[in-house]
Amino acid sequence: MLAFGSMPTILMRKVGVWSGAIVNEVAGRPKFDGRMVFLPRVDALHPGDILLTSNVESDDRKGLISSSMIRAATKGNFSHALICSHPPTFVEAIGSGVSTLSLARCFAYDIGNIRLLRYPDALIAETAARIAMDEVGRDYSVARAVRSVFPTQMLDRIDDHGIFCSALVAQAFTVAGGDLFRPVSPDQTTPATIERMAGLTDITASAFHRALAPRNIEQMSSLDGDRVPTPSSRQTSLSAEYARSIWPKAEALVKDYPELGLEPGATLYGMLRFITDSIDHVRRVRPGGRDAFLQRLMTIDQELAALIGKGELETVLADIEAIDDPSLMKNMQESFSSKPDIDLDALQAYLTTARRGLEVRQDAISNWEGWGLERSKSMTTYIEIDRKVAASMTLRNTAIEEILARCRPLTRYGSAGE
Repeated sequence: MLAFGSMPTILMRKVGVWSGAIVNEVAGRPKFDGRMVFLPRVDALHPGDILLTSNVESDDRKGLISSSMIRAATKGNFSHALICSHPPTFVEAIGSGVSTLSLARCFAYDIGNIRLLRYPDALIAETAARIAMDEVGRDYSVARAVRSVFPTQMLDRIDDHGIFCSALVAQAFTVAGGDLFRPVSPDQTTPATIERMAGLTDITASAFHRALAPRNIEQMSSLDGDRVPTPSSRQTSLSAEYARSIWPKAEALVKDYPELGLEPGATLYGMLRFITDSIDHVRRVRPGGRDAFLQRLMTIDQELAALIGKGELETVLADIEAIDDPSLMKNMQESFSSKPDIDLDALQAYLTTARRGLEVRQDAISNWEGWGLERSKSMTTYIEIDRKVAASMTLRNTAIEEILARCRPLTRYGSAGE
């Protein structure tokens, strides 16, 4: 067994754990002393799960008013919607753009301010989850959000590439073949539309549990209040920046070759998909134009590879992975105590979810390797980063396994001398 003092430096740099499962080294704020909150059971989450929230506990008056206005205008109980891409990660469209949020680093003051819904068809839900993940980095559309609440009277034309929270969820499910979302167009879908949608299963009670506020709660985001800043916002802005950089050339390409039948994505992931799909469907292009088409496509591919290879994205993803390193180190130290102050059940639940997430990532990497990475320089460059993320996840899981292995015997048999 690896002793804490000999823990590899790379593990100390890269590993991170989330949620109340971790021991926090900072004392809690007085407002949370003895307060009960609601924490997610991350192992109960499935890809495609839909989370509705309402901001009623914020210190930001503007946020409270905005949430109240949306609820009033839509005659619903919620003002925001998110979709689970792979537990515990959710995708959401917020002011900075389409971003990600780890639910394992979140809590709710009141379970009545949130609702977790599950689509009846797991395959459609998983497909919707993958589609939503491709949207990370897309701009947020204030225009579309306003139009969904005040149709026709406020805006007659939408001319941006942005999206808003409930439209993101609706679009993902509609494209995935979710019939429940078809009666209302994504641009007209509000949180209240989803709340009233027949056929979705409410799993809120089983996915959240009431508990004493964790000692690290000031480092967590409130689903029904204020959020804690994370590096995810930088990931969102980089994704949008990279897509915008090559958008004109990609848009001109599809205009000159309409027979391709594809559209460029408004995000990094969307552009990667556009490039790989274009390579796969090059035979759709008229025979006399394929050489010129491929030359222009490869130029786009190389430019995107150069952007990814600058190192900014890799740094941001590393920062996201390392966000809770201090807490993991504290947990590791605590695991050597005779009576470790660690929520082992929550930590085990997180490990279960993390293993699933790692498996999904490794499968995706294998699939792209099977596709033939030599066919796309940009995808090759991106997968190189993804491999490093997978390696970091593996190290994190190993550290958690060690903590659990060390602490479980103590909780089962009692500490030495007892």
